[in-house]
Amino acid sequence: MDLIENLKLLCGHYDSMAQVCRKMGINRTQFNKYLNGKVTPSKANLRMICDFFGVEEFEILMPHEQFTKQVIAARAESNTHAYPDGYFKKVAELRSQSRVGLERYLGWYHEYYYSLGYPGRIFRSLIEVSTTKQGIAYARYERLIGAAARGEKVTHCRYHGIAVNLCDRIFLMDYEALTENEITQTVLFPSYKSQLKHLLGVKIGVSSKSHRTPACTRVLYDYLGETVDFKKQFRVCGLYEEAEIDGRIRAAIDNRRGVDEPLFLAIGE
Repeated sequence: MDLIENLKLLCGHYDSMAQVCRKMGINRTQFNKYLNGKVTPSKANLRMICDFFGVEEFEILMPHEQFTKQVIAARAESNTHAYPDGYFKKVAELRSQSRVGLERYLGWYHEYYYSLGYPGRIFRSLIEVSTTKQGIAYARYERLIGAAARGEKVTHCRYHGIAVNLCDRIFLMDYEALTENEITQTVLFPSYKSQLKHLLGVKIGVSSKSHRTPACTRVLYDYLGETVDFKKQFRVCGLYEEAEIDGRIRAAIDNRRGVDEPLFLAIGE
């Protein structure tokens, strides 16, 4: 009977029959009778079953072969492109495909950019790029305090993110893991040098101040190595006055430069 085969096909998308009955709110013994062909669902129960699986009554009564092609195939195609599930599925695929091209960037970096919340000051954070089963990941560690401050309260932030390599650009997206109050995005130029030194690009995020103004700024990643002394490198992170940062780094992240001036020239790349 087509109804029986169609029901079995729909149930196959769940972990167990018990889960289907529990979520649907129908007696499992009664539902098993439907699947065994011993009983035909009443009009009310058939409506409840169709509502649960997201199909129409005429669809679930279709010949099984037609039902499979017309309904299930259409739903699968829709799910692939739907937002958000389809979007994140595609991002996961792109991330996995990017692993080989991004493995040379594994390691630790200091990140430099003009602070979004403290105009005229430069922020330095610590970044670790690593590999996982799903692809390339990274973590960013921040100290929200003046680098020269002593004995003051320090606010720590930690971001978790993923990296994707598309058309000769490195895309980074992360979220603040402690408060879950921000997502940042960064686009970097790849390095063409045999010895990795710097990565340059732009990032977008929001100010850490209460007004949380969206902003975009140039950014530089300074490669530290495959391993580092975490405490030592994290201790020097924080907010710096412009004069405290190397002039070549300041030039590379200067947001006042013209858009036509190549980023690479600022640090001799």
